[in-house]
Amino acid sequence: MFKKIAVEQVSQDEQVKAKEKIDSMMHKLQTLKNKSLELRQKCENLKNTLSEDEGKVLTCSKCGGAIEPGQEVVIKDSTGTKTRYYHKECFQDLIRALSTFLFLNG
Repeated sequence: MFKKIAVEQVSQDEQVKAKEKIDSMMHKLQTLKNKSLELRQKCENLKNTLSEDEGKVLTCSKCGGAIEPGQEVVIKDSTGTKTRYYHKECFQDLIRALSTFLFLNG
């Protein structure tokens, strides 16, 4: 991949260019390493979050019953934090009640 060249054969200009190229490549390599570490950390955090979510039983904020996985409606606040959980049916009931309220008062 690399040729061995006697140092005497390479001009000063070529040596500077080669050094700049090496420095540039080293900087790119370090940037990629940093991105790789960031992605690895994000994956680890996501993995931990998912394993925490799997372990807890969700409770419906309307009826108080346990919610089966895949049957939940999640309400989040403006920061993305999960604040309430509902059964799909309970949530539909709330939406119907809200629609009726708005229709009668609007």
